Amino acid sequence: MNSRKLVVIALSGLFLLTAWSSTWFEISAVGVYSEGLEREPTITTEYIIDSNQESFELSIENSTPLLLYWVNRENVSPEQTDSENNSSGSTGDDSEESTTDNQACSGSCLEMTRGFLKLTMFVMFAVFCLSLIRPIPSVKIATVATWLIGISVILIAIPLAIATDFGISGGNESGGESSTGGFDTNTQETVEVNQFAHFQQDSGFGISLNGIKFTYESRGFDLGLLDEEDRENIIENAPLEGEPGYESLIGFDGELTIGPGSLITWWLLILPLLILILIEPRESIEEE
Repeated sequence: MNSRKLVVIALSGLFLLTAWSSTWFEISAVGVYSEGLEREPTITTEYIIDSNQESFELSIENSTPLLLYWVNRENVSPEQTDSENNSSGSTGDDSEESTTDNQACSGSCLEMTRGFLKLTMFVMFAVFCLSLIRPIPSVKIATVATWLIGISVILIAIPLAIATDFGISGGNESGGESSTGGFDTNTQETVEVNQFAHFQQDSGFGISLNGIKFTYESRGFDLGLLDEEDRENIIENAPLEGEPGYESLIGFDGELTIGPGSLITWWLLILPLLILILIEPRESIEEE
């Protein structure tokens, strides 16, 4: 094996190790209570995700109305809202889908994706070495396929896993889905969906200059803000603006932006090495 091949193997190993130990994604989550609370309290969370852990910083703007909301509301027994949840087809389907997603990920989709990317990196290095030792078409195809799988995991699977664990695309481990889609997970209180009547939620995603953007919206009447004798009436009939009970309407809008870290940069740096492998002359087999 000549010195050029040794350099390529060394660089590929270095790039893979650096990619694994680098910052994977930088995430910004901003959620606003757009209805029901004064001065629209805003929850802002900044995440940094790498191969081992997730670190975050949390801040709440106009926190006083939000703190008063948490203090003044009463936890409602889930049995009181069973009829409402069963009568709402979309909410029931979302809950079932959330439970299914959670079971498929065994509690943490991100951890499962970390393990898959680690395996992909091991395979990447192995086929790199094999393609330099024996540069036949089948091995080269396997090398290209492994690199494509890796970039797909980085650009698609990991962001989706982050969104699912966050709560936008699935429920949490306890099965109690947050009414804010996970934006209040790191706060002192989490109000679950089963505390609401006529609860509706919607989520979506798109691509922006800053990365992949997930959006979340929810509306519902918080039964914890009502007297017990008034809850049944609200469950049966959603009040209109100006009617008794309408003051319990809580609206929340959130936006989660997943921006790329240096993981993507290091994985892309492997591409020039991959091109060198593809143009490796077949005569090198005979020379050795």
